[in-house]
Amino acid sequence: MRIFAFLGIFCCQFYLQIPVQAQQYHAFNGSSYAGAISIFNNPASSVNNLHKWDLNLFSLQTTVSTNHLLLENFSYKNPGNTTLKVEDGVNSYFGHQSSDFNLMHFQYQLDRKSAFTVGFRGRIYDHFKSNSAFAFSDTISSTYSFFRMNRTTPSIGGFFTHVGFVEMNLNYSRELYSSPYSRLTGGINVQIDKALSGAYTKVKNVTTQEVINGNDTNYVFIDGIAEYAYSTNYDISYTSASQFAKSFVKNSKTGIGLSLGLEYTTYKDPVEEGSMYNPLNYDWKLGFSIMDIGANKFKPSTSSGIFKDPVALFDYTVLEKKFGNAASVDEFKDSLKTIFNDYDSIYNNFSISKPTRIILNIDKNLGNHFAVNALLNMNIYSTSHHTQLRTRETNLITVTPRWENITWGFYLPIQYNSQGKLWIGAAVKLGPLLLGFHDFSGGQTIKSVNGGGYLSLSIHPFNKKKILSRLDCPD
Repeated sequence: MRIFAFLGIFCCQFYLQIPVQAQQYHAFNGSSYAGAISIFNNPASSVNNLHKWDLNLFSLQTTVSTNHLLLENFSYKNPGNTTLKVEDGVNSYFGHQSSDFNLMHFQYQLDRKSAFTVGFRGRIYDHFKSNSAFAFSDTISSTYSFFRMNRTTPSIGGFFTHVGFVEMNLNYSRELYSSPYSRLTGGINVQIDKALSGAYTKVKNVTTQEVINGNDTNYVFIDGIAEYAYSTNYDISYTSASQFAKSFVKNSKTGIGLSLGLEYTTYKDPVEEGSMYNPLNYDWKLGFSIMDIGANKFKPSTSSGIFKDPVALFDYTVLEKKFGNAASVDEFKDSLKTIFNDYDSIYNNFSISKPTRIILNIDKNLGNHFAVNALLNMNIYSTSHHTQLRTRETNLITVTPRWENITWGFYLPIQYNSQGKLWIGAAVKLGPLLLGFHDFSGGQTIKSVNGGGYLSLSIHPFNKKKILSRLDCPD
């Protein structure tokens, strides 16, 4: 329980304080050197890794894909001068963010036919989308200026979904079939989840009317539906950080997740019966996996609610007065009650799906330490509609040429994501350390908040030389 609490707090701090710029460990897609973190791509891959022992001390990543956030005065040499700006104009805005932090993932190959992996992981997903286009500018300083800028907008609506959870990963993979020229392995990940943080907001058909009275112009709120909920563990009272962490976890629900995978590997040279398959001398490697089946369930806070049928003729000045002094969520809810005729609290538990997806991998060994991997990520769920509480990954197609040996590695992941954005990145392996960025595009003064980087530190204890001595050199 203490480990779950630690991961939850760290994950929240990571999300709040680190620039969000990354997605997935694409450098290691299909790589025999990936070690324990290979199970995040395909649960069947751990038995095909090079190292008998692998300990991923930690790895972390985060990603953002938006169409409205910009970094002004951006420079890789001097990032301290960078400021965050919202792009002006009329847009149907969206934003997707995902982060994870992995701790102490330990992989061990029991024999040439089976392996297991165990470790802990904290994950956060945030999705925002407007239902239609509306006008926005950094010059907006009041409710009046926002309504005035959108006086020709028919209605405004959108939604936001957030989920944060920690999980214990239990992986087992083994050989299912073998021949002198091929091998089929299968794997399963069982994830024991703690649903730490969940929230959503839905706003629909917010409509205003411009009223002109002489020299005065007013905007009247005439229609709209609002609904929001968040997990009840945020309502706990505490006197210390340790007490908060313990109560936060205690009031979170436990769930189960599942991932399944198959990996088919072919070899140019035949492997004699009873001999070891060389993880480096494969010809083709084909992978199929279904990842993150399941959902996280939350008990809503008593401050959650749904509000319909606004009271007629509330203008923007009344709204500013009612919500300007709200010091808590309860006060905010009380203010909402005064401007809607129909309102109710939310009592039923709500569930937010995990990013369930199908992953197809094709990896070709080119010889002399060169290889190329192609990955197709197909999300089962969409986050484009507010009626369902879903999460998903943003990557779609990734092609990664690489050169690597046991000590060094250089990678060039090229990614086309589900939002229609092309990311060109790079990564390097320096002994136990993997460091990569997903997108170097953009100018030196203005850069969109998309793409990013990842970091992983792994060690391979217990007689690495013995492992290498039983392998032939790659072609």
